[in-house]
Amino acid sequence: MRRVALVSAFVVTLIGLTMGARNADAAFPDRTIKIIVPFAPGGPIDAIARPLALAMQEIMGATVVVENRSGAGGIIGSESVASAAPDGYTLLMTTGSHIGNKLFNAAQVRYDPLTGFTPVAGLIESSGIVLVARKDIPADSIAALRSFAKTQPNGLTFGHAGIGNISYVAGELLKLQSGMPLSGIPYRGTAAVLSDLITGQVDLCFVGISGARGYIDNKQIKVLASTGAERAPVLNGVPTMRESGFPDFVVLGYIGLWAPGNTPKEVVASLYDGVQKALARQSMRELLLTFGQATQATPPEEFARFLERDFSTQQRWARELGVIK
Repeated sequence: MRRVALVSAFVVTLIGLTMGARNADAAFPDRTIKIIVPFAPGGPIDAIARPLALAMQEIMGATVVVENRSGAGGIIGSESVASAAPDGYTLLMTTGSHIGNKLFNAAQVRYDPLTGFTPVAGLIESSGIVLVARKDIPADSIAALRSFAKTQPNGLTFGHAGIGNISYVAGELLKLQSGMPLSGIPYRGTAAVLSDLITGQVDLCFVGISGARGYIDNKQIKVLASTGAERAPVLNGVPTMRESGFPDFVVLGYIGLWAPGNTPKEVVASLYDGVQKALARQSMRELLLTFGQATQATPPEEFARFLERDFSTQQRWARELGVIK
């Protein structure tokens, strides 16, 4: 009986080890991948994240869902990903505020945007973001806007998606470099800012081309300038901030996909491959081109280097604006 018991125990142990090995060797992905968007639904990130998730799902053979987890200018959603298991099943899709929040909201951010996350892919808008205004504002250039602003007893307002968001940073840089009397008004996301811009509740905002393109084309808002080093081809001759008299005003917008820090390289490679194949689809390319968005995914290592440079750039802005010493 003792021999039978020992044999039985050995068989049970062997089965357990075999099953454990199978689980360890299970091909990624074998369950649902969740992409956290740390802003309210309906914004420009959503407009790209949801079709991207659907395409990745078909390509990777696993369910890919998008979850909006807004609050604190993106900090709450980002923090949830930083603390998630580094297995590739919880991802973050956000903007340059990922870096900006650490520099402009240091007391609230408990994660490191560089070491606490693993870059998967970047969509970098070489044309930058755009400065848009309510349609009835009597200005079609930055020079005219500056003249108009100085005639207003209370100055002008610009909406932004929270301190640390690129829409906030760009607005404060414009205030500093132009001398215009501007007051920032925080919102839960750029979708809410654009809604109030259309109805005239706020005067200005900086936003990604992807978020503003439809409203510009429908003449619901007017575009005054873009912030890239070169003009945006989709904006039909709209000047850059450099051309408008601000030689140092270059602000690049980007959307990135991150996994938690220390996610295995092979998992990151699989995710990047899914993104790359998704963006190669005609439907995705047409969507991104319509938005004026980059259509090529920047690979993990290159995106990591870009983020390090962006951290240095935003750190300089924070010093210029007196946020840090």
